Amino acid sequence: MKAIKHKELNPDEQKQLFNKICDDIIQKTNEYRTMFNERENLEGVIMFNYDLTDIGDFIGKAIGQNTCKDEKDLNIWSFDKNSFIFGFQHGYSIHDGTH
Repeated sequence: MKAIKHKELNPDEQKQLFNKICDDIIQKTNEYRTMFNERENLEGVIMFNYDLTDIGDFIGKAIGQNTCKDEKDLNIWSFDKNSFIFGFQHGYSIHDGTH
């Protein structure tokens, strides 16, 4: 098994990366939404499901492009998949009454 090299970020680097990921999530979501809606309108073909899996895919791509520099291993310790999943579940639980 390949050892994962982690890069520890100082607080300013972590803040900059966090802000970049947030900006990229917004940008990717808008780009994909526009692209797929225009393609559907032009060709009459639905290119994706228009559901939460699509939104999850957009968010995953935005996070992955910033944290998986070698396109395989997560190499920035402060942004791991389990933390994202935990944060999502926490935020969702506030709104579904299970918090």
